[in-house]
Amino acid sequence: MRSTYASVSLASIKHNIGIIRSRLNPETKYLAVVKANAYGHGMEAVANCALESGAAYLGVAFAEEGVRLRSAGVTAPILLLGATDEDHMDDVIRHNLMPTVFTVETLSLLQTHAAKLNMVCRVHIKADTGMNRIGFTSEAEFTEAILLLKSCKNLALDGLFTHFAVSELADPSFTRLQADRFRRYAAIAQINGLNPVLHASNSAAALHLPDTQFDMVRGGIAMYGCNPVGHAVEGDDLRPVMSWHAYVTHIKTIPAGEGVSYGLKFVTPRDMLVGTVAVGYGDGYKRCLSGKAEVLIRGKRARQIGTICMDQMMIDLSGVPDATVGDDVVLIGSQGMESIPADELADKAGTISYEILLSISERVPRIYVND
Repeated sequence: MRSTYASVSLASIKHNIGIIRSRLNPETKYLAVVKANAYGHGMEAVANCALESGAAYLGVAFAEEGVRLRSAGVTAPILLLGATDEDHMDDVIRHNLMPTVFTVETLSLLQTHAAKLNMVCRVHIKADTGMNRIGFTSEAEFTEAILLLKSCKNLALDGLFTHFAVSELADPSFTRLQADRFRRYAAIAQINGLNPVLHASNSAAALHLPDTQFDMVRGGIAMYGCNPVGHAVEGDDLRPVMSWHAYVTHIKTIPAGEGVSYGLKFVTPRDMLVGTVAVGYGDGYKRCLSGKAEVLIRGKRARQIGTICMDQMMIDLSGVPDATVGDDVVLIGSQGMESIPADELADKAGTISYEILLSISERVPRIYVND
């Protein structure tokens, strides 16, 4: 075992999915978003855990991620949430992945490739209702795509979806506007005899706007135990899934007036007990946290001091005089009565919890536990 590792609680994933599904109608499907290596938690383990917990679909970003899950034996429906270029279409079709379509040209190319392989490709069409990222923004172009799809013998419409831009805000007016726009796209599909699975809600909307759940919701950050920003912080018994640990490798007393770490930017104001911890920005502990973050050791908070190095950093042990080499240091998670959530590091780094979790390097081993 390396001197830093991340512990991933599968029990917490199951608990969080249960919290999300408890807000939904019993018939509403759940899509577990496991893109980007399941937000850094480990794609295969999280995907299997989510499916065991009732997820009907999995969501990834692009073809390679979907193929990775298929190679791991996953047979559940997998939606590719991003764009699929022509070079990857054969792989998508052969592995029974569902691409997101938002242009007529992509539909035509998929039909050509599916016909060549003598297979049927199920697709999800995306409508852009205000996010202004990808998706049909014209009902006329969407209608053209629906009519083309109906004429394509090797394509089948499995789903229709959109994405909410500000569902985490306390004011739901724009999200409800997007939902109303989305209903118009759904009506066009239904008028043309198609009844795709409709989905729009992300974590915040799934938790707090039940009128936007449609046929399925997509659980992302909430499944990993982090609340979306804003009003969604209140009232949700979500449990953090990942804790990040490291070990003290050295302790010494540094005299007053000495600089610590690269640049000597931190100077000891007095004789200080300083511990070295074998983790750094090479492991994903962001350098911009230098001098801002705290860690937990022996159930107490300790300041990080000096510039964070690639593989090591220093902490002030003045308040933990009984600390010893080998002590467990919690970077994210709980110890005793104290806790440091990913959101705390995100605030200090000027980012969001998603990026903190995704920043934890592949060289940090993931350990899976069932408690």
